[in-house]
Amino acid sequence: MSRRLTSLVAAVATTAAGLTAVGTLGAGTASAGPCSEMFGNFGSLLEHRTGAGMGTGSLGSLGSSDGSGSVGSVSEALGSADRSGSLIQQLETGSVGNSLSGSLDPLVGSVYGMPPWITGEEGTVPVLRGPTQFRQLVTGPTSPSESISKYGVAGTDLGIMWDNGNAADPEVLMAFGDTMGDCTVPGNQWRSNVLFRSGDTDLDDGLTIDSAAMGPDGLAKSIVPRINQPGEVTIIPTAGISVNGVQYLRYMSVARWGQPGWWNTNYSGIAYSADNGENWTPVPELARPITDTVPVGDGAPGVDDDWKRAQMSSFVTGRGDGYLYEYLTPSGRQGAVVLARVTTEGSPTVDALGADNLTEDTLLDGVLDPTGYEYWDGDAQTWTPEISRATAVMPAPTSELSVMWNEHLRKYTAMYSRGYDSVVMRTADNPQGPWSNATTLIDYSMLPGVYGGFMHPWAQGRDLYYLVTTWNAYNVFLVRTDLDALFPQERSRMRAAVPAATEVVRQVPVSELQSGIVPTE
Repeated sequence: MSRRLTSLVAAVATTAAGLTAVGTLGAGTASAGPCSEMFGNFGSLLEHRTGAGMGTGSLGSLGSSDGSGSVGSVSEALGSADRSGSLIQQLETGSVGNSLSGSLDPLVGSVYGMPPWITGEEGTVPVLRGPTQFRQLVTGPTSPSESISKYGVAGTDLGIMWDNGNAADPEVLMAFGDTMGDCTVPGNQWRSNVLFRSGDTDLDDGLTIDSAAMGPDGLAKSIVPRINQPGEVTIIPTAGISVNGVQYLRYMSVARWGQPGWWNTNYSGIAYSADNGENWTPVPELARPITDTVPVGDGAPGVDDDWKRAQMSSFVTGRGDGYLYEYLTPSGRQGAVVLARVTTEGSPTVDALGADNLTEDTLLDGVLDPTGYEYWDGDAQTWTPEISRATAVMPAPTSELSVMWNEHLRKYTAMYSRGYDSVVMRTADNPQGPWSNATTLIDYSMLPGVYGGFMHPWAQGRDLYYLVTTWNAYNVFLVRTDLDALFPQERSRMRAAVPAATEVVRQVPVSELQSGIVPTE
């Protein structure tokens, strides 16, 4: 039964400091990374991260062992081997990496678990040999997108991609997570999330960015801003899809960053856009709250522990079956995957959800109908309306999942971060599986701090293109994997071909990349 939209919540852009050019980036200098000079202006990010309310000002010598600095015992803890303090734990974790890369070296001032560019070191990119290769820096310094000067994006992560569904003007939309710009201004131009667009159909020479959802201040804006209340540190996109030309974005409201790979959420939310991702409207009725700390909006369901299994998502439309499938995982990087589906029939059109037509009588039909979702019960081999009965379709640990149909393989393809192991891929003939064993694309042991793995929806040939983030550079890279080398055909009836291995040849400083292109050798 259809429900009506009971709350109209307009998505608004956050106000950030005016756009200022970021200093020249050079190896081994204080301005090596996008936020390497942020010690004097790091307070705003600390406040978002920890709720410490530190405001702006110097953090002193973060890596010193004598405890000097304007924040006293806090700076002493940052330079010590004792990592137990809650401030330290939250500084060292978060969507800005959630990894263990970085070093603890009081002599040089590096801070364990924090990205190198914060401590004044320069981010690097690996040159790989084998089926998988880093191809291009998509965001940040030296990227051909000019993301710093055009959009105020010097550091960001994720890059969840989907087709906008517009046959007349096809584009791929890309949603990014916590984003920083000019770190020499108060607040560091921090935003919870931003959105880029690309109409580039030839990825062999890199990925071109054509535009971004912009704010009046000349910065790429937060498309779903955090509410700026205690209990919510940021809003992170987890999935995007287009249905009838309407864009849908799943996101998580992060309550607290915990130990590396662990974070807590308030709820999973959904918002839609009827103007190609420029403006977004949350739909409270489709929220999945697990705390009552942060208000979700009128019409939202009550807090339910069963929703803990459904705080992060990945969307894929079924092949000709009329369903939208949503792969669900808990917050953090330790959970298993359960599967939901909802019919796309009756889903609203762009005209129906346009700003001039949206009223409180708007029907919640199709993908907007909260009662229309059902979950795969693998034990009973059936779909159930109760998420409590859902069984895992992929095992733990699975996180930051991307799923699409791959025409070259003729299979559904899932890519994800497998804890702190690697970025891997599985395939299946049907959305619910059974899914194949995981095949490693990028091994964490050879490239610590890599995460994500979001596939480009137009990469349907032998070369699979996708975006990954490295904690080392805290920016997003275009990566290519040769599927035929990764999944070789049998060379004889007696022996299957052995997949080629990927290895690291060397590391290249980001500042040395020419137009963001990563060398092949």
